[in-house]
Amino acid sequence: MTIIHANDPTTKVLSYLYEQRQDISARITEISTNSDIQRAIRCDNTIMMLGHGNQYGLFSKPDKNGEYKRFLITDRHVQFLRDKTCIGIWCHSNMFAERYGLHGLFSGMIISELQEAVDYNIPATKEEIDAEMEKFARRLSECIDRFGLAETSIRMRGMDDVKSELTTFNYNNLYYYE
Repeated sequence: MTIIHANDPTTKVLSYLYEQRQDISARITEISTNSDIQRAIRCDNTIMMLGHGNQYGLFSKPDKNGEYKRFLITDRHVQFLRDKTCIGIWCHSNMFAERYGLHGLFSGMIISELQEAVDYNIPATKEEIDAEMEKFARRLSECIDRFGLAETSIRMRGMDDVKSELTTFNYNNLYYYE
């Protein structure tokens, strides 16, 4: 498995998805070049892409002002991803997957920061978001390992033990594409 995850402290919690895995062949971060990314994708069958992003791709690490100026994954990588099993956990990765016909498990909008909760009118504190994101990431890792990608989105909905607006929003925003 190839992991593509920038060293961004705001998405560090997503490392729970791979930190215990024994099948990691490559780890791509913000210091990797586009050639490194393409090479790693070509050499593996499963690609896990994690962090912040939008419908156009997966962001790299933000600059000093908190702005994302570089993408790690964009439409230029689609030709290498099409025949792979993908796991894309970034905001609106499902739209990216749908647009390009990618296969695997993808997330819609996931509220992982206070400003996102404000933007989506979801009542939550920073502490609640942080605690629930940790549980979400741990449970997502467990579901992927135990049940496989095809069942994960359904199984995750059943693991929401809080059922707040925040958790309902996040747990219902996972999608599997055959």
